[in-house]
Amino acid sequence: MSHDSVARRGSRPGDLRVVVRRGTKLPRTLGAPALFAASYGNVGSSIYYALGVTAAFALGLTPLALIFAGFIFVTTALNYAEGTAAIPHAGGSSSFARRAFNDPVGFIVGWVQLLNYMATVSISAYFAISYLAVFGRYVPLIGLLNSSQAGHVFATVVLIGLLIVLNVVGIQESSLLNLVLAITDLITQVVLVMLGIVFLLNIQTVFHNIHFGLAPTWGNFLASISIAMVTYTGIETISNLSEEAKNPGRAVPRATFAVIVAVLFVAAFLPTIGVSVFPVTFDAIHGQWTTQLATTYKADPVAGIVTGFASVHNLGDLARPLAFWAGMWVGFLAFTILVIATNAGLIGISRLSYSLAGADMLPRRFAVLHPKFKTPYVSIVVFGLLAVLLVMAGLILGDKEIDLMSAVYSLAATFAFCSAHLSVMRLRFIEPDLYRPYRMPGNIRFGRDYIPVLSLVGALAIGTVFTQLLFQNISNSTWIYLGWLALGVLTWVAYRKHRKEPFWEPLEVPPPPDREVDHLPPEPHPQAARYRLGRRERIAAHAAAQPTPRHRRQNRWLGLELFFARHGAVRGVLIVLVFASVSGLAVGVDLSSYDPFGPGLGWSPGIVITALLAAYLLNRSRSEQ
Repeated sequence: MSHDSVARRGSRPGDLRVVVRRGTKLPRTLGAPALFAASYGNVGSSIYYALGVTAAFALGLTPLALIFAGFIFVTTALNYAEGTAAIPHAGGSSSFARRAFNDPVGFIVGWVQLLNYMATVSISAYFAISYLAVFGRYVPLIGLLNSSQAGHVFATVVLIGLLIVLNVVGIQESSLLNLVLAITDLITQVVLVMLGIVFLLNIQTVFHNIHFGLAPTWGNFLASISIAMVTYTGIETISNLSEEAKNPGRAVPRATFAVIVAVLFVAAFLPTIGVSVFPVTFDAIHGQWTTQLATTYKADPVAGIVTGFASVHNLGDLARPLAFWAGMWVGFLAFTILVIATNAGLIGISRLSYSLAGADMLPRRFAVLHPKFKTPYVSIVVFGLLAVLLVMAGLILGDKEIDLMSAVYSLAATFAFCSAHLSVMRLRFIEPDLYRPYRMPGNIRFGRDYIPVLSLVGALAIGTVFTQLLFQNISNSTWIYLGWLALGVLTWVAYRKHRKEPFWEPLEVPPPPDREVDHLPPEPHPQAARYRLGRRERIAAHAAAQPTPRHRRQNRWLGLELFFARHGAVRGVLIVLVFASVSGLAVGVDLSSYDPFGPGLGWSPGIVITALLAAYLLNRSRSEQ
């Protein structure tokens, strides 16, 4: 009888029944509309803060930056649709990486996702307070909190603390409320775009704002595309809710397509209206080009856009009332939707950290449930407080706080997106028989399967903008990101050492069939001898039946030994040297000096290293078929 079964007496003497215990699963009750509402609630809310910070870098090219970022978003969304439909488990890119590579890679991606969620919490709460400023003239306390940076940070910390307590207690937000707010937000944005096109859009002003290579510089424009990715980072919401979808194979792609259409429509027109209302001008005092969208209304850009209705002569006496009530409505709706986005970030933190701890990637303490409320309170409190620290950096940075949170958010999100592209592309070859209800379009035959062109293009594009953002080091965001990454590596090494398990377990070819012929009792296989295909595979082998002596230490360099055993000493050394030399050349030599747009873009490391990774993974995946 296995450890997952229990013997129970029947109603008659001698009647013995064996009842197999099965893990509790979330009920599959969500359809495509519910998935769309949850995702758009996160993705659609991003425009309320992404617009201003993107305009700070892109200036008159803000609409173009958001369109380029939208193209990357389309490739990423379709990539997630294929991966989530095939692997309907919470975790998103972390689950894909664990399946395509191994636990260490999946942990690093999940660790960066935690930073992404913390940035979501901090930036959503910060801008939620910003949009309350419209009520400051009627509520003195709100006006006082928004009058200084210290008051703004204090209010943001209080809001995050309140939501931490609510998540520990376990008060659930209503899915119906999410659906209503998401639809209301979408209708509001569409109406705002329509009114803006009719009354606010001035095509001559839009083209007059463009100063190629000057305002912005090409380096800032490329960085603005990275920052603009903030607008689309909530797409992982669908992946995290896939375990609760009725039919993931159909609901996930449908919800993804609907989010793509809705978000791209708003992201294409609203920034164009914004730079039309607030044109780019030259600030002679500071000697730089600027726009009020990136200065005065940087913390509440959409609320700034609706103030433009007050100066429309065609509206006559309706101009000021329309501007007033539109500002009040946008302020209220933006605050509500951003609070929900903040709460969604905390829920994402709790789910992801709980999942990592349950898979023995984080200490079990993070998976402990509160004895009364049955919530993973340790994860919520620890990572919620880290999000508070990210907000409190505003006491030192002042107005640069928005740039810091946006840059950290973009760095973590683009890293997760790039890993998702590479993982889905690799899964095409190492698990060709995996049931895929949806396959993204655009495929090229390679070996016995097809290369997803959108994944390859998306990985290269995201690798490029990620590297530019990394080299830009906006408000020291690069050091925060690298420090968090180093902390994750140290956490993994320390925890694996504590558990006396190998640091690295490579993805290797499964053992030959003759090792599986012996009919032996299913004993746990030694950890150092496990072969992984993105999940734990316990193989009944002859060595598994022999208990491992406790005094024998595990081989912690198993991954390196298997790598050289697979490729040979000479070939293995050559592979390592070529990879290191090309990566060092990409980082050390700025190839952008040969670019027709001019030097200083810093695009070469990302595109070269990502291309090298993609080529290596495709070649290795083909050989592992």
